[in-house]
Amino acid sequence: MTQLIINGLHLPKTSGDKYKCYPTKLAEQLEMISGRVVTEIRGTVQVIEYAYDYMPDAQYKALLTALRASPPITVTYLPDDSNDMVTSDFIVTSYPAPSFAFAKGDKPYWHGINFSMREVKPHD
Repeated sequence: MTQLIINGLHLPKTSGDKYKCYPTKLAEQLEMISGRVVTEIRGTVQVIEYAYDYMPDAQYKALLTALRASPPITVTYLPDDSNDMVTSDFIVTSYPAPSFAFAKGDKPYWHGINFSMREVKPHD
């Protein structure tokens, strides 16, 4: 089962609470001169959180290239309320900061890969 495709790059399926995709309100809180706080809701956007334990160097570099592409990034994802994949434009809100795990032969493997993204345009 495919969960996430970023700019044509199919990411490996992850499990154990490491893939999250959920809608959230895009809103801004404003403090009025009277001291009252109001919330301006612009719509709903999807948020994706993805984590993976170990990734070979070539796959990790391809992921970094996809995430660092000029926004918006085209993402096909599995939403939490459907079995059908959906495509939309996203921005990366948190980039991966993995660590070198080990080498297999002369190829490094990276550990602790996680990132998050938010849909660019709100919808209802």
